[in-house]
Amino acid sequence: MPRGLPRATVLESLRLAATLVPPGSAQMTHGRDPLRCRALLAALESRYGGRPVLVRGLRGRVLLIMSKRDVLRVLSRADPAYTPVLEQHAFELPTDVLRPRFIEIAAQEAAELSGGVVDHARLDACWRRVARRCVYGDGAARDEELTRLLEDLTRAGRWRARRRQEILSGRYDTRVIDHLRRAEPGSLAGLIAETPENESRALMQAAYWLMGLGSTAAGLTQTLALLAAHPAHRKAARADHDHLRACLREGLRLWPPAPVLSRVTTTETDWYGTALPTGTTVLVPVAAHQRSPRLPYANTFAPEIWLDGTAADEWWAMSGCDGLRLALAVGTAFLGGILRTSRPKPIGRLLSPHRPLPHAIDLTRLRVSMRPLRRDPAQG
Repeated sequence: MPRGLPRATVLESLRLAATLVPPGSAQMTHGRDPLRCRALLAALESRYGGRPVLVRGLRGRVLLIMSKRDVLRVLSRADPAYTPVLEQHAFELPTDVLRPRFIEIAAQEAAELSGGVVDHARLDACWRRVARRCVYGDGAARDEELTRLLEDLTRAGRWRARRRQEILSGRYDTRVIDHLRRAEPGSLAGLIAETPENESRALMQAAYWLMGLGSTAAGLTQTLALLAAHPAHRKAARADHDHLRACLREGLRLWPPAPVLSRVTTTETDWYGTALPTGTTVLVPVAAHQRSPRLPYANTFAPEIWLDGTAADEWWAMSGCDGLRLALAVGTAFLGGILRTSRPKPIGRLLSPHRPLPHAIDLTRLRVSMRPLRRDPAQG
């Protein structure tokens, strides 16, 4: 194969813009489904032997990463040539000391979902209380305005509404500072207060953790719906904590909260003989890699791949950051609290163990009915 990077045609660039991320944009666009272009991504990977593909964009060229080797190069923390578009790593905090308390909080809040119909809105509201209590303490449990301000601020940043960003940022910072100054013991705010951070960095810390934990809500809804539709895994998850954690990881694999990872080059980089200038956007279509046609379990609910080593060699299965590990621990405890007293049963046939799972999921359509747990838990 000749040296240099292959280039997507104008038509291919337009198709990728419509289904993946607008070329030239460094952020994932809300509502885009990266798997709608899976056939095109598979064709590009096959045609060019897994080499990265240059895509034309309104603000310059975008490098689309297709192979595991190149993904590892881009995501390596040891290589400063590729940096996240937004700060995605928390500063060092000894969160392990708070994990037992956070697990207790998750179990307490999960009890609110033990009956009736649970949809994403209900679960999300419950999980947001978990996130606020973990980050700021019990005093922030009912501060729904705080979460709403953070969401509005993120949305304004996505659409580059700078004036609105400034207004919302002021309101959000004022509210957060009050919680941080309270420094409630047993919360991340309490830990932040014990570290030599200035106020600006403390605000960044708090926002990072609140967003990180909050983004897990979709994965929890998906996993609960999958467990409702797969009785055998539901029984195994109730009896085995590791199996339950694997179910959550599988729910996040099937529909990841961040379908595309973005990086920007901080220096000139060489790719197969082609020099890319500083400031080039690099995209990793995570969802496409996790649903690759080469994976026999791509479109099935297969928690066992996280237990028997099947997924061990995949780059997307590697140990993540502290935020991900904490979210998995607290999220598993949350689901465990639900299963401890209830049997989730599916409403509708959106998810089924008898057919491939959809590539895109509408969270508003996922609903489960919570029924009392039978006397013999082994019965489901």
